[in-house]
Amino acid sequence: MVKNQVEYVVMEVSSQSLKLDRVYGLNFDIGIFTNFSEDHISPKEHPDMDDYFNSKLKLFDMCKMGFANTDDIMGNKVVKLAKCDMKTYGIDNQADLIAKDITITNTYADFKVKLGNKNERVKVKIPRQI
Repeated sequence: MVKNQVEYVVMEVSSQSLKLDRVYGLNFDIGIFTNFSEDHISPKEHPDMDDYFNSKLKLFDMCKMGFANTDDIMGNKVVKLAKCDMKTYGIDNQADLIAKDITITNTYADFKVKLGNKNERVKVKIPRQI
């Protein structure tokens, strides 16, 4: 990536990689909390929900700014415990960024985002699988 002069990277950082310090020493511009469920509770990943949550929370020690989904019950807890500046997003609950009038097709997602007192339309293409 350095050789190809890649300027920006979007990557998923798993809770397990945070727990095992696989991304230790990295600094992220933005971290995003999307959701929290029992999917990763097992002897091989996280023994309990506290371990899973605390592992996910480590991301917000490593980034300049974070976003948390307020439609997930743990989103507000992330905002309270994060060590970086936080903003919230959602569909159903109060948030800094709220998506409304959502349309999803096979080729795009289209919605309005409320930013303060303004509504902005966002249309994102969905790439076709090859």
